[in-house]
Amino acid sequence: MLEPQENGMIDVPDYEHVEDEIFPPFPPPSSPEREDGEGAEPDEESGSGTLVPTPPESTAERNIPRLDAQRLISERGLPALRHVFDTAKFKGKGHEAEDLKMLIRRTEHWTHRLFPKLQFEDFIDRIEYLGSKREVQTC
Repeated sequence: MLEPQENGMIDVPDYEHVEDEIFPPFPPPSSPEREDGEGAEPDEESGSGTLVPTPPESTAERNIPRLDAQRLISERGLPALRHVFDTAKFKGKGHEAEDLKMLIRRTEHWTHRLFPKLQFEDFIDRIEYLGSKREVQTC
């Protein structure tokens, strides 16, 4: 154990002149798509040790919903908008801010039920574009 010196400090060894260990760099990671045989599995059945390439995993194709004219004229689209306001009671003069708030809240609820992925402002922008389509205008 180290003995304390006269000034109360302990003797610390001098590490400035010690050589550090030198390690070789890490090898690059192997890619499963390499053509030189890396990333392939050895053939264990034949016992020859030859590499058999592994087939890539297939991905399932997903049906991504779109906000288009067909969805807008469906039962939950514009026809459902009439029924959203069946029970709405507007207070009238002097309560315009409350009436507008209720109108926007119900419209936001309808837009979320029709297409929940879009924010309300983005949905309104898309509706403005789709409103120029013939099938939406004649719905």
